[in-house]
Amino acid sequence: MHSFTTERLLIRPLIKEDETFFCQQLTNEKVMRYTGGTLALDEANKVFQRSLRANERAKNGGKKSVLTWAILCLNTETIIGTQTLSFLVLPHNAEIIQQAEIKDIKQAEIGIVLKTEIQGKGIGKEAIEALVKYGFHSLTLEKINAFYADKNIASRKLFTNSNFTLGATSPLKTSDYSHQYIENNNSNHLESL
Repeated sequence: MHSFTTERLLIRPLIKEDETFFCQQLTNEKVMRYTGGTLALDEANKVFQRSLRANERAKNGGKKSVLTWAILCLNTETIIGTQTLSFLVLPHNAEIIQQAEIKDIKQAEIGIVLKTEIQGKGIGKEAIEALVKYGFHSLTLEKINAFYADKNIASRKLFTNSNFTLGATSPLKTSDYSHQYIENNNSNHLESL
């Protein structure tokens, strides 16, 4: 795992000093309204500790499960969000992830959580596009998936504006999640990111 920058952002692996911010986000109703709801503070602390351990394991060459980065304003170095690449098979992504595993496609699921006052200012797009580039170039991923609650129109717009393709949906859809993805088989989209 590495740090990287964009025009306005420093994106670096999560560190111990990020715990207060991380837990505040996971316990904030407005931030978590489309992600399954808020967590109690003690559960948020456990998630933070698991995230640190997963990053450390990945840095030491161990199995990647979920990689977590802090998103900071480059000028002030103030933390404004977090983002992840997840390699886990979970209920909301199982069908798509398992299909890709059969085809031996190296992939991950991307996620982002931003402070509410930062949302809608292009920061999410900038952070997502930077992590996509990192995933394709540094981690040699072939596909990056985004799953989000159907009600989360802001996420749909964010991923669409970041060149993600809307996944096919079945008329018998049983999930409340939408799926978008971007593949690393076309250098044109990387140049536009």
